[in-house]
Amino acid sequence: MKNILIFLLLFLCISCGSTKLITKPKEIIDCPIVYYSSEDRTFLESDEQIITLDNLSFKAEINNYAFSKPCFKQNNLANFPLDILIVAEPINLKSPNITLPIYVALFDVNEKLVDVQYFTLVGSMQVSNDDNKFIETELTKLLSIVQLDQNIIFSLVIGFMLDEKRKEIFN
Repeated sequence: MKNILIFLLLFLCISCGSTKLITKPKEIIDCPIVYYSSEDRTFLESDEQIITLDNLSFKAEINNYAFSKPCFKQNNLANFPLDILIVAEPINLKSPNITLPIYVALFDVNEKLVDVQYFTLVGSMQVSNDDNKFIETELTKLLSIVQLDQNIIFSLVIGFMLDEKRKEIFN
């Protein structure tokens, strides 16, 4: 008798308490328009603390984007699977490993900033088979952008996070 009572109590606890574990089905939504930041589209890196045109390691530029999968909404979260193409050009590179800081700004229909999300992309420069020198490399990375579904995201702006030293070089 005790076993049946314990079983019934356990069954009721599991059946009534698991409503939060149920996920809603995915709802396909329109993907937002994507823009590149005109000021933050190019990234320069140096191994030195003071960055100058003479000691640059590599230059990277945001080149293209594509939504690799449909954008969708699930459990009050909007998901935007965005692939970006970055073209990296070696200048005076010593190590093949590169790290790129990226931001994605999310805007609503009224062009009001809703959120900014930050990503760090890690990649490796390719090496030429002929002379073992680094060559221009295309890096494709997936940015999984997730936003609470309180606002409809109308557009995204992609750019590199640049400090004042890097911005001075462009001017």
